Amino acid sequence: MRWYYAEAGQRKGPVDETSLDELVRQGVVRDDTLVWSEGMAGWQPHGSVRGARAPSTPPRAGGGETRYCSECGRPFPSHELSSVGAFSVCSACRPTVLSRMQAGAPVHPAVDPAAAVAFHYAGFWIRFLARILDGIIVGFIGFFVRLPFRIALGVGAGTIDLTTPRDPSAWFALLPAMVGLAGFSFLIGIAIQLAYEVFFLSTRGATPGKMVLGLKVIRAGGGPISPSLAAGRYFAVWLSWLTLCIGFIIAGFDREKRALHDHICQTRVIHAQ
Repeated sequence: MRWYYAEAGQRKGPVDETSLDELVRQGVVRDDTLVWSEGMAGWQPHGSVRGARAPSTPPRAGGGETRYCSECGRPFPSHELSSVGAFSVCSACRPTVLSRMQAGAPVHPAVDPAAAVAFHYAGFWIRFLARILDGIIVGFIGFFVRLPFRIALGVGAGTIDLTTPRDPSAWFALLPAMVGLAGFSFLIGIAIQLAYEVFFLSTRGATPGKMVLGLKVIRAGGGPISPSLAAGRYFAVWLSWLTLCIGFIIAGFDREKRALHDHICQTRVIHAQ
């Protein structure tokens, strides 16, 4: 298994299991160090993923318990470290961490997992192709779901002959049924598309069209999409359409390739690793 780990706000690796164990023994990787491997939904502390492991670096003479600076990772006697927020830092790193806090930047990768990994964002054209593929799939599903209702109402089964001349009053008699069918068909289409998006984004992280092209939808920090967020994102896509598709086009100019609905829902579309 290949592992990545965060050090001083940067992604390091990949390393194998043996190398990662050696980094733990050296104190470079600690229980609170963020790690990630393929198949994980996001970055997590090493201690919660692989269990707490004590480093084998011997304590310094006369210093009592040895602890590690959360910023630089070096070992120090516990009395030489001071607390900054939820982390312990050495005297050399303290000014840097304090200035970072005053500027509003993340103190440590554990506060902002996105700072520990660089994503490969999906551009406009590959997302456009994925949406076409999803549209074809949803279209086939919608056709077969609507077919029984169309047959029941006499449309598509040959019971209504639109080529035969009729009295105008007969056409007006058919109008409510046709309008009702169109409205019902529209609602079914929305239900199918909503269920399609929510199910696949919340369980697979991508719709089938995106899976084919190796894409994935994530939250800003790299976490998975919840069903409620997937539903909200589906309706936010309507705004991208209603802006004459400008909401989609802006993905081609955004640094993180975000469309309007991604900005609204704080999501990203990336190339799956």
